Amino acid sequence: MLSALGQSLPIAVGLAVVSIPMAVVVLMMVTAGARASVAAFILGWIVGIGGVVALTITIVDTAVPETEASRWASIVRIVLGLVLFGLSFKQWRSRPRDGAQPTQPKWMSSAGSLSPLKSLGLALLSVANPKNSALAVSGAAAIAAGTYVVAEQAVAAVVFTVIASVGVAAPVVVNVALGDRAASVLDSVKAWMTANNAVMMTAILALLGVIVLGEGLSGLS
Repeated sequence: MLSALGQSLPIAVGLAVVSIPMAVVVLMMVTAGARASVAAFILGWIVGIGGVVALTITIVDTAVPETEASRWASIVRIVLGLVLFGLSFKQWRSRPRDGAQPTQPKWMSSAGSLSPLKSLGLALLSVANPKNSALAVSGAAAIAAGTYVVAEQAVAAVVFTVIASVGVAAPVVVNVALGDRAASVLDSVKAWMTANNAVMMTAILALLGVIVLGEGLSGLS
């Protein structure tokens, strides 16, 4: 199980610092009366990440013979590593040009007014985003390759999901810890993430691409 955790946790950390889901929670936190929507979004993110991880592990366990699981998991990680490099390049291409102001998606401007049900759906859509789902599948592939014991896979999957959800839960912790000062701090965080999202995600995706691709090639050799 330690092998599964060691290989999957760097990817979980990458998911934890994905800025868009965190920015959504920040937007909700600075909106009065949005606590239920915040809780629904965090729940949706946890369920979504956990569901992708569990489904991927189940597919590997049932569709791939145990003797071939490590090889196939390595192939999956090689493919996902290349996908992460592609997403990193795409993210870099989409960065704001010199002097241009970063734009945020239209739906983010209304995030604070979403109902709990819509917030839950938005969280699930965030998980389905290609870069987020690719990271979740990469982590699950690492777990499936690291151990064949179902109980150990389950524990590793839970740990992965918890670590991957730290980022979206962080604004809530900040709000509780800082009280009245939280609004200004969270607003500054939101502005920073909006301005630096493209560059930050380019670096994260490229780094994780190196890790995932390297592990895949190592597994094949």
